[in-house]
Amino acid sequence: MKEFKVFKILDRLKGMYTNLGVDYDVMKLILKTKLTMDRRKTSTVFNGNYKKNTTSENANKAMIMYVIMGFIMMLFIVVKMNIMYQMCVYFFMFMFFVLTIFISDYASILLDVRDSNIISTKGVSSKTINAAKITHIIVYLVTLTLAMGGFGLIVSLRYGILFFLVFLINLILIDLLMIMITALAYFLVLKFFDGEKLKDIINFVQIVLSISMVLMSQVLPRMFSFVDVEVIYNPKLWHYFIAPMWFAAPLEMIVEKRSDSSLIIMTILSLIIPIITICIYSKLTPAFEEYLQKLNNNNYKINKEKFSLYKTIGKIICKDKEERIFYNFTNNLISSEREYKLKVYPNVAMGLVYPFLFMIIDKSHNESFSAWIARLPESKTFLTIYLALMIIPTIIMMIKYSEKYRGAWIYEIVPIKNISSIFKGSIKAIYVKLILPSILILCIIFTCLYSFGVIKHLIAVILASIFMSIVCFAIGDKAIPFSLDFKPGENGGDISSFILTMFLMGIIAGVHFLATLIPIGIYIYIAILLIIDILLWKNSFNISKKSIMN
Repeated sequence: MKEFKVFKILDRLKGMYTNLGVDYDVMKLILKTKLTMDRRKTSTVFNGNYKKNTTSENANKAMIMYVIMGFIMMLFIVVKMNIMYQMCVYFFMFMFFVLTIFISDYASILLDVRDSNIISTKGVSSKTINAAKITHIIVYLVTLTLAMGGFGLIVSLRYGILFFLVFLINLILIDLLMIMITALAYFLVLKFFDGEKLKDIINFVQIVLSISMVLMSQVLPRMFSFVDVEVIYNPKLWHYFIAPMWFAAPLEMIVEKRSDSSLIIMTILSLIIPIITICIYSKLTPAFEEYLQKLNNNNYKINKEKFSLYKTIGKIICKDKEERIFYNFTNNLISSEREYKLKVYPNVAMGLVYPFLFMIIDKSHNESFSAWIARLPESKTFLTIYLALMIIPTIIMMIKYSEKYRGAWIYEIVPIKNISSIFKGSIKAIYVKLILPSILILCIIFTCLYSFGVIKHLIAVILASIFMSIVCFAIGDKAIPFSLDFKPGENGGDISSFILTMFLMGIIAGVHFLATLIPIGIYIYIAILLIIDILLWKNSFNISKKSIMN
């Protein structure tokens, strides 16, 4: 078993552990086993980028990515501008990455119940087990903080030792706050739901987190006024609810040597909020440990047959019985495949957000929100809806992967008359299940914003989404749906196909823009798209077994 360098430090603290009633040698063995197992996991944050590597390569690549992110974050504080603005952006990115990584990769550390179920039965005390768990968390927090905050700490020395020390304390406080937020969120979920539901809600949390952080990236710059190259901060009441500003405030006080009441209040918040969350968590720890036992409950309820909109739509759009079978099969698997949802659903959620983010760019800084909304119908910013089509390549290309890929033998024993039925049914299912609902939601919102005159343009976008779906399938690598393990990074063809489809999406949006310059251009555009969709659908599924990936 690999000897980790961290134990050179922990061995010097052996006396402290012993005085606390911890069997240090047993704790060290447990921790060493945990760290070894962790090195065998691939980071889910960068899962799509990895090929099949050795144990150490996976861990090293994840750490290299964290260091690269830390270097990029450091660039925001290299040049002296306005320290409040710079540190606010820096801490926002640090909080985002730490919370995302912790929820996606280290949730298993917080939610691990195997220790109490297995190790405690071997005569190991609860103090030793808990010490191993807490030390495990601390090791990862320190490693992650040094990887992502190391460059920032080095650059912070240019502002003085006091700035460096406060900056370091802020990083520690942010770590504590993020881990407490994660733990308290899981506590609330486990209080009201069982362990099976928690696994679904973790996906939902990641989606909400992704959306909220992207929205925050737009909110933060708008808190500051830009006059030429000078950044001016004007405090407002609602700024007290923005966590990155709490931690930026004391650094602003040090550099600018000012102590406004707003900065003092934010500095106090940066200290007391993490402490309050720790106190709350410590009070709830016994109940949390009890709720964690729900993770052992994997009770599946058999739902009675009831009306399904997706099945009803399937009967309409899938006239062929064999095609309809694979339509329903794909629909059911998408609903139950957690790994697929974990990789695809955040992209779907971001597809709903991107059009509005780029739409907001059209709003001038001094323009009122009502004035901006009033002039939207006269603009062509509705074309930002094409950014929602960015989700299509990922959705189509990921359909071949499954965590239950070993069950693909079913395709070999089921008598399939036409292999194209598998792909036709699957493409229709993912379009109806994931792509069309997202676009329809945007269409409803855009109709409210741009009036009914935009409907003809939205019809064109729906036809364009069908075109993109067929093209993504046609140019991508062919594989039976849900028949491959989740290692998309091994497939270079997917990357080239993604780039090609994104380029094609830009061309389609450009053609749509040109169509708006001609009186009947949009109707010609719709007619052409409709004809192309029909022809593509008829000719894109002539697939031989030799062309299918094994």
